[in-house]
Amino acid sequence: MSHSEARRIQAGSEEVWTNLREGLDVAYRREFMSPKTYMTLYTSVYDYCTSITLSTNRRDGDERVSGADMVNPQRITGADFVGHEMYQKVEEYVSAYVTAVREKGAELSGEDLLKFYTTEWENFRISSKVMDGIFAYLNRHWIKRELDEGHENIFMVYTLALVVWKRNVFNELREKVIDAMLELIRSERTGSTINNRYISGVVECLVELGVDDTDSGEAKKDAEAKKLSVYKECFENKFLAATREFYAQEASNFLGNGGNVTDYMIKVETRLQQEDDRCLLYLNSSTKTPLANCCESVLIANQLEFFQSHFGNLLVDKRDDDLSRMFKLCDRVQNGLDQLRLSLERHITKEGFEALERVAQEASNDAKLYVKTLLEVHQRYQMLVNRSFKNEPGFMQSLDKAATSFINANAVTKRAPPAAQLTKSAELLARYCDQLLRKSSKMPDENELEDLQTKIVELFSLMFIIIYLSLQMIVFKYIDDKDVFSKFYTKMFSKRLISDLSASDEAEANFISKLKSMCGYEYTARLSKMVNDTQVSKDLTSDFKEKKAHLLGEKAIEFNVLVLSSGSWPTFPNSTLTLPQQLSSTIEVFGQYYHEKFNGRRLTWVYSQCRGEITSSAFSKKYVFTVTTAQMCTLLLFNEQRSYNMEQISAATGMDAKTSSMIVGSLIKNQVLKADVPLQGDDIPMNATVTLSDSYSNKKVRVDLSKLSMKQDAVRDTESVQKNVDEDRKSVISACIVRIMKTRKRVPHQQLISEVIVQLQGRFKPKVDMIKRCIGSLIEKEYMLRVENQKDLYDYIA
Repeated sequence: MSHSEARRIQAGSEEVWTNLREGLDVAYRREFMSPKTYMTLYTSVYDYCTSITLSTNRRDGDERVSGADMVNPQRITGADFVGHEMYQKVEEYVSAYVTAVREKGAELSGEDLLKFYTTEWENFRISSKVMDGIFAYLNRHWIKRELDEGHENIFMVYTLALVVWKRNVFNELREKVIDAMLELIRSERTGSTINNRYISGVVECLVELGVDDTDSGEAKKDAEAKKLSVYKECFENKFLAATREFYAQEASNFLGNGGNVTDYMIKVETRLQQEDDRCLLYLNSSTKTPLANCCESVLIANQLEFFQSHFGNLLVDKRDDDLSRMFKLCDRVQNGLDQLRLSLERHITKEGFEALERVAQEASNDAKLYVKTLLEVHQRYQMLVNRSFKNEPGFMQSLDKAATSFINANAVTKRAPPAAQLTKSAELLARYCDQLLRKSSKMPDENELEDLQTKIVELFSLMFIIIYLSLQMIVFKYIDDKDVFSKFYTKMFSKRLISDLSASDEAEANFISKLKSMCGYEYTARLSKMVNDTQVSKDLTSDFKEKKAHLLGEKAIEFNVLVLSSGSWPTFPNSTLTLPQQLSSTIEVFGQYYHEKFNGRRLTWVYSQCRGEITSSAFSKKYVFTVTTAQMCTLLLFNEQRSYNMEQISAATGMDAKTSSMIVGSLIKNQVLKADVPLQGDDIPMNATVTLSDSYSNKKVRVDLSKLSMKQDAVRDTESVQKNVDEDRKSVISACIVRIMKTRKRVPHQQLISEVIVQLQGRFKPKVDMIKRCIGSLIEKEYMLRVENQKDLYDYIA
């Protein structure tokens, strides 16, 4: 381009800029600008740039140069010259404007400075938007081309305005503005009312000033990602530091003056909410998380010892609302709940032990009182964990551990004989279930029964928590005896079924279903089979009566039979008994019927479990006695004569001397019979003579004489479970070892021990010594062997 052409373009540029400057003055004075004026200014920029471009293109071709070539007018096209000149004039105009603004605010400080700054910034931002629209053609063409070619220190017109403001106003007033903001926020924290618009205006400015005016082209590309850099560097970092200092001092003053934990927690909650609101009202949303972390660190994390020291007192005083408040606060910081969980576990354990200590003497023989006491402690803290601690897993675990401690080993279990201490808790729990499900004159309604069953299952699950860490077996003093509970419950359940004492078949089925969902199908398989046997037996009895009624005769006794699968029911004691003719003939007819119907099956009569009713007219009034079969056989003897010696009774009934002595003793205790010598404990001496008691009398017409016998059975059941539990566990452990060996083929010793514990944890906690003995027994039986030269490695023998 020639010198004459450059001078012509320069002259045209001056004329256009004069008009544009007048328009910019209107915009920056915030005066009204009509749409027509706005379009005239826009058109001036457009016409000038396009006319010069067309003119120079005809003369100089389509040559392009870089911004660096502006120093050599001989190589610059008209469009380049006009764009660069116009860009420079815009920058100079804005610089002059903001310099004047800075000078007006140089002497201001505090809230006056903030008011001035936010007002001027808002006006400047709006005016710069208008200016950006006027020079839109310059943005789209010359500036965009410069940016595309990577030229440095070139910005869109609006961004250029921000850069100039940042350099000439903000950088000069930054320290005073930020200090004024922090002081205003401090005033608000101390209770003063402020105009938060002054702060939000500066915050908006800081965010908008997040443009990169460095010389790095790479940094310019990342401008959007760094948009908050000015806000964070200039304000947020100082704001967080001031916040930390303010609240550290406030906490120190409050606690130093003896503030109580409740008031402090309320204050912390209030402060946290205020800071959250502060972010919503006038800070950038990106500050919310670091501000919350800062406050939580100072007000909570630094005061954890203070919270922990008062947690126990809140538990003792049952201040659940304060406990909930403490949980929510401590949950906000890392590891804030650890010590609270430990404190809760220790407190619940102590409460459980003390509660059982208070009722130990009565509860040792009162299953209802024992379980009720357990439930009261557990339910109190279950509700606390649910409501105040929001079922947080760590607190649930603390509750479980504590409950396991006081349920399995407590003052009640310690009162039992040493051999029975391990099974006492499970026994009492099973007996309470039996009381709930047995017919009684005081039965709870269905809803209450359902609720009680659910609570029992909850306690039941707590008794069998296994702690297993890093393949190391830690044997606690708390024994997991689910198998013991099963034995007691199965025995009691069988008696309810056999004697038809279940209060509700639906309740029985419901409880079995709960146990099944908790422990699995295998655990309740026997119970389900027992129920099925009773249902099949009812149909079998009905069919027998229809088909064999003609064989029984008109005076046949009322007869119901239960055919029990030998593998599903508990083992009952075998007893010899000579039945009266009325009973024996009925049994013979049923035996013929059964063998005709099921060829190849064998019936074994369990007289010890039989019950019946006999009608008596030998006393002052007519009575109906409920008796065991042995009692029935004994009483029916007195239809023949009124007096027998014990040897005669033993011979006539077919019972051994010990059983005869016990049965006759139960009838003497019931005062139906009398003897010429006193009882020795529960038994009658074999040299005694027994006579029907003419003076017997009872208010009731229907009298149950079998209760004393049932109590003796309960004692024997307890002794039987305690005696056989180890033997039964050995069988279960051996079966488990064989299953593992069959699957693995070759297993190291430690792995085998660990897998046995894991697989049996749902039933009981096997002792390591018992597992080792079972391994030795299986090696002797040639189920497995030790690998040669490797004592700790086993092979399965197929």
